[in-house]
Amino acid sequence: MSTRTRRLKRTALLALVLPGLALAACSGERPDPLAPLDVPRGLSGTEPGAGEIDTVTWNIGTGEPASLDWIYAYDDSGNTALANMCEGLMRQNEDMSLGPALAARVEHPDRTTTVFSLRDDVRFWDGSPLTADDVVFSLERHMDPDAGSYWGVPFYDNVASIEATGALEVTVRFTQPDALFERMLSTAAGIVGNRAFTEQTGEAYGTSQGGIMCTGPFEYVSWQPGSKIVMQRNADYWDRELVPRAERVELTFVTDETTIANSLISGGIDGAYNPPLSATEMLSRADSGSLVLGESTDWMAVRPTETDGPMRELPVRQALSLILDRDAIAAAVYRGTATPALTPIQPGAWGYARDVWQDAGRELPEPEFDVDAAKRLIDENGLAGTKISIAIPADSEAESKVAEIMSAGARRAGLDLEFHRMPQTAFTELYFDAKAREPYDAFIVQEYGAGVADPIVSMSEFTPLSAYNYGGYDDPVLTASVADAMITPDPAERAELLAAGQRRMVEDLPLITIVNASSRVYQGSRITGATASRALLYYPWAAKIGAAK
Repeated sequence: MSTRTRRLKRTALLALVLPGLALAACSGERPDPLAPLDVPRGLSGTEPGAGEIDTVTWNIGTGEPASLDWIYAYDDSGNTALANMCEGLMRQNEDMSLGPALAARVEHPDRTTTVFSLRDDVRFWDGSPLTADDVVFSLERHMDPDAGSYWGVPFYDNVASIEATGALEVTVRFTQPDALFERMLSTAAGIVGNRAFTEQTGEAYGTSQGGIMCTGPFEYVSWQPGSKIVMQRNADYWDRELVPRAERVELTFVTDETTIANSLISGGIDGAYNPPLSATEMLSRADSGSLVLGESTDWMAVRPTETDGPMRELPVRQALSLILDRDAIAAAVYRGTATPALTPIQPGAWGYARDVWQDAGRELPEPEFDVDAAKRLIDENGLAGTKISIAIPADSEAESKVAEIMSAGARRAGLDLEFHRMPQTAFTELYFDAKAREPYDAFIVQEYGAGVADPIVSMSEFTPLSAYNYGGYDDPVLTASVADAMITPDPAERAELLAAGQRRMVEDLPLITIVNASSRVYQGSRITGATASRALLYYPWAAKIGAAK
């Protein structure tokens, strides 16, 4: 297929998802949607603020957090808020590397023991000192079945005990080596809260009535349900390099895409992560601020369920991969903020041994778009007319448009795709309830591997080692690569093991990866300094925000 033919076909597909494309192209009102988006890319942070600023209004477009209790903070909303107020023993830095936070030193006396020596200069916002008892209490909450932590399984599965072995020392013992645990302590799975405050507050902890008590650079002030969460600068924060430049940050929860875009342009909102994709071109050209793309761990994919149906057939999965015009999806659906991909592992997830991951990435095949080849596969295997039931969230533009593109290719290839649009709350149940998944062969997901720079998190979800292996996939090569990497502390050796599993994923398609998405951040012209990478979920992303030059 010639370049010109591919371009014509992709323009036709783009017209499906951008109804105004033909008119805009003729009138000159819209830039070529296949042209690269002209914004800075691959950033870890933005230029720190030049001076202090009174109040910053930042919108959390995924909506109001359900809770600020760290054991229940498992989504973008809760973590984006908590990242500035609470912290753990370890910190995932803006460049996605791992370093110490509340731990001054980490030692490994043997392969199943880790000793954390705590900093002696850390205080909670009420002035009480951080103790080993606070740490043990905070981590053990994830292991209490009555508490119902969202992080306990699988990230504490290998923990045998957590003990205070000194006033400022905590020892964690494992049933087997766990090379991921320290990385997870940089997430909400490792947040340390004040034991006395948490126990006294009881069930109200993490709610608008009870509040929270942590050690981070911003202090919790108030939570007005349906409106905003207010944080103020912790001037006594122990890490002097991250003492905030903003006196006050107000986190709003606007979810309407038009309102978000208009508020960013007008200055009603100073900044936002992952603003509406539909506003990408407008925000990239706005005089009122700047849009940049940061390193990310995000991916979109078709994930099979455990239903015993057509997704069990490799030729079907291969055909679905071939009908996906990933270039068009990256250009039209993601407006140039994503890259076509066959693997969920993108550079933002390479938190160690980057040279090994780079070499492994070069060896992978390029995504192929070939509807004729898909049709041949279907015909040769007697699968013409196969019906595939796929669930998507009804209120997400990206999945809806991908469904349109897939439908067009599937019809030509001889597949009958039935897309079922579900309210977001019902769609979310698919991640946790096997019965809810029963009617569907697959669902289209946007995931981010817990937002940590370790490929093992996303890869493990396609092995029996994970509770999130929805498709019941069990390949010995992939499973062994994950299991062996989990007990291998050496970074280069771990990367080599996982790279072998990644190759197997690309070959056998336990999921059909569509694109790897960047982290998008927009800041109004009066501020700068926000974290640009996916580290925003756990790093104090607002601490460097200040007045622009």
